[in-house]
Amino acid sequence: MMTPDSGSAIALPQADSTPWAHPFLTADHIRRFREYSERVWAVAQAHRGPVARPLQCGFSVNMAQNMYKWAKLANKYGADATLYLNPQDTSALSRPEWEEFDGDCADLFDGERFVRDHPGIEVGVRFVSPPNDGNELWDAYVWQRRLHAAAGGVLPAWATLMLPLPAALRLRARSPTVRHQPLLSLPGFFPYFSWAERLSRHEVNYIASTPFPAYASGKPYCIFSVGGDLQFDCGRADDLGRAMRMAFGAARFILVSNPHTLGHCRRFGLTNAVYLPYPMDSDVYCPGQGQARAEWTARFGGEVFVLSTARVDSGVKGQTSDVQEALFRLAEERPAVRFMFLGWGVHVEELQQRAAARGLAGRIIVLPPVGKTRLIDYYRSCDVVLDQFVYGYFGATALEAASIGKPVVMKLRADQYARLYRNDVAPVEQAGTPEEIRGALLALVDSAEYRADRGRQLREWLLRNHGEQKTVPLLLALLQIAADDAMLPPDLDNPLDDPLSADERRYHEQCRLL
Repeated sequence: MMTPDSGSAIALPQADSTPWAHPFLTADHIRRFREYSERVWAVAQAHRGPVARPLQCGFSVNMAQNMYKWAKLANKYGADATLYLNPQDTSALSRPEWEEFDGDCADLFDGERFVRDHPGIEVGVRFVSPPNDGNELWDAYVWQRRLHAAAGGVLPAWATLMLPLPAALRLRARSPTVRHQPLLSLPGFFPYFSWAERLSRHEVNYIASTPFPAYASGKPYCIFSVGGDLQFDCGRADDLGRAMRMAFGAARFILVSNPHTLGHCRRFGLTNAVYLPYPMDSDVYCPGQGQARAEWTARFGGEVFVLSTARVDSGVKGQTSDVQEALFRLAEERPAVRFMFLGWGVHVEELQQRAAARGLAGRIIVLPPVGKTRLIDYYRSCDVVLDQFVYGYFGATALEAASIGKPVVMKLRADQYARLYRNDVAPVEQAGTPEEIRGALLALVDSAEYRADRGRQLREWLLRNHGEQKTVPLLLALLQIAADDAMLPPDLDNPLDDPLSADERRYHEQCRLL
């Protein structure tokens, strides 16, 4: 929800390019937010009770396979979950088949071809590809369409208040909770109607990145922020920004997995965030014998394999020329090391060209992107995983590697995580600068015993904090309290209710895009 003075937090257009530096991210605020979230957990768990009825819930927008994994886990723990794909996302990466795909695919962004070329992949959850179609809604309000055209493309506010025609009344009778007015009053948003109507059949929805269809459904919903939605989209001064702020503000909960999301919430006056550790399917993502390692050894030689699965770019993941230079030096110093990159991201070709120019094409290796079943085998086959070196927060890559028991080299803002995790900070190999990355890798490369020990510690940390037996019941309890519109006690001490400080106001002003 938005605070009464939330408007003073927003000066549009804006974006936060350094979210780790937001003034709200102090040890005290993050500690209070964790304690507040635990109190919300307790209320939700008590409300749901030990023997809960199957919760009818929709999981939408399958970016990075998050919603597929969580819908599958929700069903495992007694829910009745359906996955909804974003009809505007046509990539293979967002198809549910990608999670179960044991192969490679060069064109990640042609989902239709991927499905056609790999038929018969069995998926573990019921899913729907809703059409990007709102013509039925649009035609039901054809008189509004004519007014819209007559007004030069601007729909008069009073027009949405007029009594609907019989066709619109039939739509309301069929799906009484769907919000027709916002779908029609925001230009270009009416095609979300079909998706929103399907979401209105569930008790509750959980949606990522594109929350407006859940808002338009009129049913309770929660949001998982994937990064760019709050960082960039909510600060736009156009209809997309308006729709995003509307949807984030009306959500019952924004389920937060990383601390910097709190800064975004403060920018937009959002007080409905709750911490939920990222639920991991730790039975699927688990240690095992890797099959790809024998193939790698036969094709490329080497004894130690360092895997980077994230996209190759400098701005977000940190694959700068300086970082690549540190990897090149290590490859020259340790001829038995092979760096394995998956071939996606804006700087893949640059990496290959620079490696070839250094005579390291046989040690800096780019493989085709692979489905998640094959990727699990890659994790098991490698010795070390490289993640990101800019933001300092982990996502699915680090957590997947941790669940499989591999050491991870990455930048981590341990001071913020210490409060969010009650001092149980992930035992990754902390590295931000090129020299730190090289040093962390050398320690791991030179000792198989150290690698095994650090991987074991990381797996144990993952199970303590993100294991499904803890996190999935919490997720379902939060969805249940949203579905039932159950009240929270008024004295839970949510730090997001605190007035904006002068430092925050200055920081938000600096976030404006001039």
